[in-house]
Amino acid sequence: MENQTKTHNDLWQYVENNRPQIEKALRDYLPLAPPKIETRFNEAVEYALFSGGKRLRPVLTLLGAELFGGKTETIMPSAAAVEFIHTSSLIFDDLPCMDNAPERRGKTSLHEKFGEGLAVLVAIGFLNASYGLIFVNHAGLPERAMAAHAEIVECVGASGMLGGQSVDLALAKGADLIDVSSFEAESIRNLKTSALMRLCLRVGAILAGANYLELACLSRFAALLGDAYQLSDDLIDLHEDGEIFADECKPFAISRGESSANLQLGKIVEEAKTVLVDNFAPSSARSCLIELTDYLAERKK
Repeated sequence: MENQTKTHNDLWQYVENNRPQIEKALRDYLPLAPPKIETRFNEAVEYALFSGGKRLRPVLTLLGAELFGGKTETIMPSAAAVEFIHTSSLIFDDLPCMDNAPERRGKTSLHEKFGEGLAVLVAIGFLNASYGLIFVNHAGLPERAMAAHAEIVECVGASGMLGGQSVDLALAKGADLIDVSSFEAESIRNLKTSALMRLCLRVGAILAGANYLELACLSRFAALLGDAYQLSDDLIDLHEDGEIFADECKPFAISRGESSANLQLGKIVEEAKTVLVDNFAPSSARSCLIELTDYLAERKK
């Protein structure tokens, strides 16, 4: 296993170096309405997208491409696409018919500030804009572009984010879908998170020319990363989630306790790093992904 410092210097330097380009791409490709029909739509788009997120998903897309020699400037529109998809999922997740969340990242949620109807339209606008961005810079590579487009369709669909959101709804109503004695069974609850992680990494890798076996290994890493991210979130929100979830379907971190959850998180992180080291050649991109898995085990917010 590579020797990684706890400061994660490579990872955060990478984020700092690429953040300006990511923010520029997000602004360049904003799904804005024409001025003649604009009715606070554009204001709501800006509010939803530029709210202080870490831009983890576009960073993952860039790293997924760089594992296979992809260039940042070529992949950047697709990195913007995955952030648009992520933003749409947050808007939908917060709606009164879903989680009914009054805040997001310490700010008033979109539907609370602009109304539920406009929030839905903005979320659809982000989702719709993402599909075309996959083809930017890849018109001469139609097979790769179509394969990356298919990744978005699968991620958003019933086996991905939509299915995951339906699980969230069922759990909120007390449905008994998860065996709390087994973390493996809780991957059902992580479906939405893992699907988006898989999309971010695979889109970049596909556009950079990764083969089937390489993509399969990347999918395994993405699933573990998604589990680590969700479990890390559960540990951060331990006390709050204890009130939200019904007794029979509480997350692993609550049902088994903080100590057991931390042990499980450590196991997931080590397995994820092993997948990277065993299947991908040493590179700065691989180092950053290894550091990211460690960061998930340590983060406090």
